[in-house]
Amino acid sequence: MLSLFLAWLLVQVAVPSVRDAMADRERSEELAAERSALETRLNDLETKVNAGLDSTQRVVDAQVANGRRDVANRKADLERLRNKEDDVCGVVREVVAWALPGNACKTARAAVAQADKTLDDAEAKFGEAQKDAATLRDPDLSNQEKLERLREGGRATPEERNIDSTEQQLQQFRAEQASLAEKESTPAGFLVAQWSRVWKIFLAIAVLVLVVPPILRVLNYFLLMPLVRSRARPIDLWSEPAAKDTALVLAPAERTLEVQLGEGQVMTARSEHVRPVQGKVRSRLLYDWSSPFISFGAGLYSMSRVTGGGSLTSATLSTPDNPDSYLMRIDFVDHPGLVMHPKHVVGVVGDPELRTAWRWGLTALARWQVRYILFSGTGSLIVEGSGDVNATNPDGGSSRMDQHLVMGFDTRLTVGVDRTEVFWPYLRGKTSLVDDRFVGEAPFFWQKSNSDGPANPVARAFNSVFSALGKLLGF
Repeated sequence: MLSLFLAWLLVQVAVPSVRDAMADRERSEELAAERSALETRLNDLETKVNAGLDSTQRVVDAQVANGRRDVANRKADLERLRNKEDDVCGVVREVVAWALPGNACKTARAAVAQADKTLDDAEAKFGEAQKDAATLRDPDLSNQEKLERLREGGRATPEERNIDSTEQQLQQFRAEQASLAEKESTPAGFLVAQWSRVWKIFLAIAVLVLVVPPILRVLNYFLLMPLVRSRARPIDLWSEPAAKDTALVLAPAERTLEVQLGEGQVMTARSEHVRPVQGKVRSRLLYDWSSPFISFGAGLYSMSRVTGGGSLTSATLSTPDNPDSYLMRIDFVDHPGLVMHPKHVVGVVGDPELRTAWRWGLTALARWQVRYILFSGTGSLIVEGSGDVNATNPDGGSSRMDQHLVMGFDTRLTVGVDRTEVFWPYLRGKTSLVDDRFVGEAPFFWQKSNSDGPANPVARAFNSVFSALGKLLGF
């Protein structure tokens, strides 16, 4: 709302016609009220045409007083309208009036002519009222003589002249209203009219934008999440005991990762990440043809397939467009499953099984994820994270992590949700409301930071929508 108001002030300073249009709109509202009052007064006067001499005396006295004020007001109105005519009918304004719709100069001149005529009529009525007042106060005349003189020469009665004067004022108001209506058809008038219609809506929207999000955050933090935490059940993706010879080996994260391939060993990696290669390289449209939608939705398409030859074969992987990214190699043997967001998967060595698991319930809704993509069996994953890639093992206890930093986890862990412990950063939108809680004796993987995405606000909006949908489906 403050931004809208500052922009509005800037327009008023930069475009004087906008200020004039605002003043004209205020005058138009005043005219509407005055016109309504005059119409009411006219109706009252028409019911008093046949009043007696005493009523006539009061009417004449009121005419004298009102006539004096009316003449002064008409002179002031005429002077104001003439000044407005000088402003509107200048050379520049004439050109603008010719180029844009409406002719404000013509209507302004008509308003001046009507005001001039109204002033002449007011002065004439005032003179007649003074003459009638002198007649009514003449002590040498009887009441009948006074009434006869008031009607001499076919002159109208004071009541009739009062009605005529009121009608003249109404005509002037109608002429000035027509002039203002003509000016409202200009761009400046249109802008003022539109602003007067919508400023309350803008104010309501600004209040909602400023007030509603903090209120919702407070309610979510103190009411919703305690309820979810008390009722949500942890997610267990693998309830069967793991094989005795299950192994999981983690290599330290590096900016550039060299992968050694033995004879017949195959690595499928994103083509843009593959740098110098020794050995045979072929293109592969999809990572896994048995799961085409998962492969395409995860970005695992248009990949390079490197096959180890008779001698030692190596391939170097690095991120092409993010200097803050790190790569980690994860080797596993007869593993029940590693959950990994496919967007973090850069390459796969060997032929691990790719499958999905669905989980519903309060915890799934709180984590905003109902489908989990698992790599199981024997093979290797090369994953990418921003800032750094780390693996943390709760060692039989529980560990918490911000959801937006979690890359994946071992299915031997149970996954729950918890409320973030820092309220003020959450209220300011710096941290998310829900933390993931991992319990067990296996690692989960997380990155140090999260990329902000595109800077364009429209692109960010679309990216937020599709990211939320992708997160729900495990991507």
